[in-house]
Amino acid sequence: MSVSLFSSAYLSPRRERTLKNVERWLTFFKCSECGGSLHLSEVKERAADQHIMEGTLACVSCAATYPIKVGIPRFVKAPESRAVVETVQAFGVQWAKANQLVQTTGFSSPDLFLDFVAPVDEVFIRGKSVLDGGYGQGRFTLAAQRLGASLVVGVDLSDAVEQAFANTRHLDNVLIVQGDLMALPFAPTFDYAFSVGVLHHTADPRAGFAQLVSAVRHGGHVSAWVYGREGNDWVVNILNPIRQRITSRLPSAVLWWIALVLAVPLFLAIRLVYQPVERPERLSFLRRRLFYFDYLVWLGKYCGYLQQALVIHDHLTPSIAEYIPHGEFADWFKEQGLQDVIITSRANNSWRGFARKP
Repeated sequence: MSVSLFSSAYLSPRRERTLKNVERWLTFFKCSECGGSLHLSEVKERAADQHIMEGTLACVSCAATYPIKVGIPRFVKAPESRAVVETVQAFGVQWAKANQLVQTTGFSSPDLFLDFVAPVDEVFIRGKSVLDGGYGQGRFTLAAQRLGASLVVGVDLSDAVEQAFANTRHLDNVLIVQGDLMALPFAPTFDYAFSVGVLHHTADPRAGFAQLVSAVRHGGHVSAWVYGREGNDWVVNILNPIRQRITSRLPSAVLWWIALVLAVPLFLAIRLVYQPVERPERLSFLRRRLFYFDYLVWLGKYCGYLQQALVIHDHLTPSIAEYIPHGEFADWFKEQGLQDVIITSRANNSWRGFARKP
């Protein structure tokens, strides 16, 4: 039986475990208005598996309240710009449709997750309380749980939260929250927080990173992965204008068919050209000349044809997509006073950073 954040503390024989679970989760939250603690003030509907499907969280210090709808605590305010709204909606639709494409594939594997957050490994994750800042349909929330995290909270702004809740509902130590990465409703209590592929789609990536750091306890750690400006000249100069003016405005169904068509030559090139020349030393001269070699080999390792189409769709759909220079990315860590900073290139077209909060 699944025990959610808001499971009743009087259930037997799991009363003690459930009470501890409620206490543990609630200490992670703070009021978005005043920073005060929250408590469960109302339960309207409880499911057979004891998840509270409808209810209310309330601040102990001010009049602020936050609804629980369809099993998910909601900390959502109206986004400030049209571009933010369009980007959030686009990714919500994408992840809802793509759920079955990624759940049982390498695209959702713990190995892929660790590739995004290197040098983090399974030993590091084990036993930690973890925050996933921007989870889509929950693939890396699940990956962190499978790697042994003691508690995992996933927060996302899009409607994909309901798909993520369905994917994780059976897990006692996972909580799905709808909230804005730009205004996280969490006290600085997490051992580790990460954001993979989300910050560069926000209105202010630097501020989003600062919010992620704010949720980590002193002595905890943080990871972020973003699109890099270096190695992506063709994206910035050619693809970005097309995305901004045309593809981000297309209906999702039309864009998905375009992605499926474009994925055919991409899939064939990876299978017939890139993967065969990856290892033989005698073909090293080709590796140096092939376009986007490191990234496309990486893509072929984790993604089949449909997942590659999803990646294409991912690049064509958002209204907001920033490509972050290395120097700017490094500045984020300096500005937050983080220590033991490690920044590395992933596939020569993106940056991943890891650091400790002193």
